[in-house]
Amino acid sequence: MNKNAQILLLSMLFVPASLPSQPAAAKIDIADYDAAGALTLPGDIDLWVTMGASLGSDYSDVPFDAANPGIIGVVQMEPEAYQYFIENGHYADGTMFLLTFYTSERESTPQLQGFVQGELRAREIHVIDRERFADGRGFFMFPPGTTSSTMVPAGNECVTCHNE
Repeated sequence: MNKNAQILLLSMLFVPASLPSQPAAAKIDIADYDAAGALTLPGDIDLWVTMGASLGSDYSDVPFDAANPGIIGVVQMEPEAYQYFIENGHYADGTMFLLTFYTSERESTPQLQGFVQGELRAREIHVIDRERFADGRGFFMFPPGTTSSTMVPAGNECVTCHNE
């Protein structure tokens, strides 16, 4: 893994609450919003760059149980934003991250042991955009079957934690 890819992976996990200013030309215009500001789920998310996955990293106070590890989370980044980051070392406005949550399944065929990705539970898109959002970022939740989402309100517990 090259140095920029390592920086990207680490910075993706800890995107700073205060985003540094960047040149005005650093804008990716991929996100599709309707007149009310709802974000449309991109149709090409299967082509996004997979940044990592976790098993059992649920937002829960219950201790991790290896026999029942919980949710699988898969983080992906929009390809143009990924390429921009690799070339420039910082996020452009319009950068989108997708976090998809799946159940973890133990009993599948032909599986010998361990866990595999199960049923889709939810998707979240995190958009970095200093022009569009007051705090520089917006979070959008997509339950299964939905193709558009309004921004999660700023006072929401999830948003507050991410911004901290």
